[in-house]
Amino acid sequence: MLRGSALPSTKALRTFVVVANSLSFSKAAKELSVTQGAVSKQIASLEQQLGQTLFERHLNGIVLTIAGEQYLPHIIEALEQVQRATAELAQSEQKEETLSLNVTPSFASLWLVGALDDFCQKHTNLSISIRTGDGPLRTVNSDDDIVIRCLPIAQHYKNAHLLRSESLRLVGSSTLLTQKPITVINDLKQHDFLSHVTRPQLWEQFKSSEQIQHTLNFYGVGFEHFFMSLEAVRAHAGLALLPDFMVDGLVERQQLKNPLNLELTSGYGYYAIIPSYKLNSRLVYLFQRWLKEQLQ
Repeated sequence: MLRGSALPSTKALRTFVVVANSLSFSKAAKELSVTQGAVSKQIASLEQQLGQTLFERHLNGIVLTIAGEQYLPHIIEALEQVQRATAELAQSEQKEETLSLNVTPSFASLWLVGALDDFCQKHTNLSISIRTGDGPLRTVNSDDDIVIRCLPIAQHYKNAHLLRSESLRLVGSSTLLTQKPITVINDLKQHDFLSHVTRPQLWEQFKSSEQIQHTLNFYGVGFEHFFMSLEAVRAHAGLALLPDFMVDGLVERQQLKNPLNLELTSGYGYYAIIPSYKLNSRLVYLFQRWLKEQLQ
């Protein structure tokens, strides 16, 4: 039982975690930049306060006791919560406003993260929080300021603003397309194609738009997200259809090739969906305007 009303110090708890991870007083002392005696003193004081032995001391080293094994994960979690809360508070003091975004994984990783510096340079004293989501959006009742989804082009989405229609480039790695060049449409026969498991119709649309008669050969793995397909393209696995604004920079740098300048207008578009009660937010307005400018 915990003796007295005082809780263990964070210094003692931090020392306990480091010792438990290294199972060595000397290694823990080196990591904490203190003496081995100071580490031993912290652990002994903590054990005395808890009324429990946390480590078994042996000639060849130390091991956690059953009590120590039970205590460790709770302390790690508690220290992480304290660290996270402290960081969030420190950041909130430095920023005047916070914008919360919920975007598709590929939109985030292949475009938004790289583009955001432009917005942040123009609008200082703000904090942006990004998390990812995907799939159909049945409701906009969330804590997010702006939700970005790729959806079939339509007029019925509530509080949705079309940012950009989706145009997909046919791309392959420069290495692959040097080894197996495509100079005419019939050369596609020698390549494997990367399927998009949530939108399997894309390749049929592509065949129809390019009037391709032969059967396409598909790579043995399908991918849920464009960023996964891009990694497979980089690994020379085959050809993929990827959004133009996500890959045009790679094509310009000749990391990827767009053979015959083939592309597909998919019938989808990228929408910014904003809850009605946040439509009057100054920061939401500024960010939505910036998105439209960048994605035109």
